[in-house]
Amino acid sequence: MGHGNEQPRSKEPKSAGLKQEKDNLQNVDTTSQLDLRTPWEWLSLAGGVFILLVTGLPVGIVVCTAMLWEAIDRGFNGGFVNSGKELTGPLFQKLIPSVTKATQGFNEQFVKRPQDAYMINCMFLLGFIVPIMFFGCAWHVYTTGAVNLWLVYAYHVVRIGPFFQNFAYTYTLCHKEGHSRSGLFKEPYNSVPMLRNWFNWWVGMFYGVLPATFAYGHSINHHKYNNGPNDIISTADKPRDSFVNWVAYLPRYYTYAVNISTIKQFVMEGNWKVVWKVFLGSIWFFAWLALCAKFLGPVFAVAYVFFPFCEASILLAAVNWSWHCFLEPGNPENEFVQSITILDGRVNVLNEDAHVVHHQYPGGHWTDHPGYMDKHWADYAENSASVFRNTHAFEIFGMSVARNYDDLARKYVDLKGERDAKLLSHEERVDLMKQRLRSCWWGPRVDNAAKKD
Repeated sequence: MGHGNEQPRSKEPKSAGLKQEKDNLQNVDTTSQLDLRTPWEWLSLAGGVFILLVTGLPVGIVVCTAMLWEAIDRGFNGGFVNSGKELTGPLFQKLIPSVTKATQGFNEQFVKRPQDAYMINCMFLLGFIVPIMFFGCAWHVYTTGAVNLWLVYAYHVVRIGPFFQNFAYTYTLCHKEGHSRSGLFKEPYNSVPMLRNWFNWWVGMFYGVLPATFAYGHSINHHKYNNGPNDIISTADKPRDSFVNWVAYLPRYYTYAVNISTIKQFVMEGNWKVVWKVFLGSIWFFAWLALCAKFLGPVFAVAYVFFPFCEASILLAAVNWSWHCFLEPGNPENEFVQSITILDGRVNVLNEDAHVVHHQYPGGHWTDHPGYMDKHWADYAENSASVFRNTHAFEIFGMSVARNYDDLARKYVDLKGERDAKLLSHEERVDLMKQRLRSCWWGPRVDNAAKKD
């Protein structure tokens, strides 16, 4: 685990400033949403359309129901979506905090940091209650010989939880577990492999996680190449203010999530040790899928095991698009711009909103993120960092692909302007959002001379 004395992972870049961003437009695409430059991009779009045609409707129904559940919990205070009141109902403000408080003392005996005591409750809910629900549905299919679609629907809604917070904590904890080389538990529990891999290798089976995706594909590849040309889930080769481009991005994310592109990249790099580990993680998931298909039928396997993989890939493709929506023209490696930071985030799961910090300190503990932000706060201002307030990743995704530059500009925090007492006007902020969303690091929209290795 990272602690307060951990050094930044990469050298901090210097901002080119708004004027330079206006003057360096060679990497900026200003064309329409449908601007595909190569046969491969057209093929990727066709693949993304196919993915959405097959999985978009059922995933949308489940996710919308989960959002409706959360809205009902707060009595629709603020409306249904973009309410600014997310997670303010009694379930999140009273019940869950009460359970956390009541179990804090008991749970602390298992974890290194008392702030991680909540994790034991997550392990119980996601690692026992959800599997019990799954096997209950499996028993129903086994005894009746039929898959009840209403039961499938109810299972998935409860599984991902209101505002898909069960899903969010599952993937965040898979993420944290994948980065934690020293483990999160006290001894002797930290030496138990089952506990050290609880989320990626057990809970993840019910949420579409292929083990090794976070521990290797994400931790080694994504954090090494930082959204650049060799990052297998890079968003930086096409403008991010286009829903069409995001649809064309889906096959890239799917091949990563299923470990195909991950294995290919590590083979090309000759990292055979990691190739083998990723391969074993893939076998683990597909053996689980095959086992369910053999004993309960292929319809059950698709409805209960494969569907969560499709659901997760769509949601996380949107999240990654959001985390890395912006690039500084002329300096795409500026980490303060190319990773977003959200202040006062309404859906801030374990400080994931501090995404710059996460890329600087990949192993840093989530409770240390505010301290790391404070440590580098002057650099955030100097680089006119991509900082937003009172929003969340899915909202930024929606505003970006919908080209809602006005709302992005309103939520953008002009740290440099605040520091210098020279705030950007709304029009200048809109212009900044457009440039950073449309700037590309690599790919067909960047001149060969401007491409970086």
